[in-house]
Amino acid sequence: MNIKSLLLGSAAALFAVSGAQAADAIIAAEPEPLEYVRVCDAFGTGYFYIPGTETCLSVGGRIRLDYGFGDNGLTNAVTDEEGWAKRSRAYLYLRSATDTEWGPLTTYTEMQFQIDNSTYRNNAAAFDGNLGATAVARLPFATISLGGLTMGKSESMFTQWTDYAGSVINDGIVGFGPFDAQLISYTYDAGNGFSAMVSIEDDISTGLGYIPDVVAGAKYEAGAFALSVVGGYDENEDEGAIKARLDGSFGGFSAFVMGGYSTNEAGNRFANWNGDWAVWGGLSAPVTERITFNTQLSYDEQETFGAVGNLVFNVARGFDVTTEVYYADDFAVVGDADEIGGTIRFQRTF
Repeated sequence: MNIKSLLLGSAAALFAVSGAQAADAIIAAEPEPLEYVRVCDAFGTGYFYIPGTETCLSVGGRIRLDYGFGDNGLTNAVTDEEGWAKRSRAYLYLRSATDTEWGPLTTYTEMQFQIDNSTYRNNAAAFDGNLGATAVARLPFATISLGGLTMGKSESMFTQWTDYAGSVINDGIVGFGPFDAQLISYTYDAGNGFSAMVSIEDDISTGLGYIPDVVAGAKYEAGAFALSVVGGYDENEDEGAIKARLDGSFGGFSAFVMGGYSTNEAGNRFANWNGDWAVWGGLSAPVTERITFNTQLSYDEQETFGAVGNLVFNVARGFDVTTEVYYADDFAVVGDADEIGGTIRFQRTF
């Protein structure tokens, strides 16, 4: 082999190596496959699949600003120097759902974060009893549901089964039931308008002992009308209460009447009205396409009387402004013979 042949061979080898290295340098790695969020329409609007799972999740919330005025406004104590009670509250809702052989397995979590300048009028026990600026975080709902069975932190079924006492802010001038509870409940739905419920629950503040409180109810819904009945037994007091409610809707109008009876005049966990009996009634009616009028009247055996009315303005989708006034006679918590006050509420729901 002469020198010329050796040089030509070496050059060819170098060219081949350089070409291979150049080719290798421009080869890009395959990108990892991306998993996009998928809409889940099996459980209603707003759900999406948690990536990598078959569980659907829905996230929502609400921002609420309340300004109370008059004798009490939002409080069962004095307001500030300007005569206004102020509260800002944020809600966060989380819902999950998964199909199982037993039906949908769902959870519901609601968190509340609040700051105000005094205690809350209707739910003082559920928040903070101190005067002055108060910041509060709450977990009113944290439940698991499967096949009619619900368990966890919730509101008492004595209150939920017959619903709140109207579409007004100050609906508890005459109390209509307890709120916070740890419970296990079962609801049977016959599919023909009839349903029944039984709940074993403990009051959050006094849920001691071996025997829980018991709540049971039945309901029938037929077209424009609904009738519901619920009873509760307070094991701490060895007493109980019962409520019955009739609802009706007529076009855009809706109305209800509800009555409650306690087995003891001093009351118990379920009968937080004054005396043996109490009654409530209310009406909701459209004024325009964007304005709704709501009213509620309430009265109990010890002559506590409440009259509340409001106008709800739907400013935009998910944004409402409510102006409400109320009159209360002999409101037991405050002790004044007569009160006149109201609330202005700004609320954004998403």
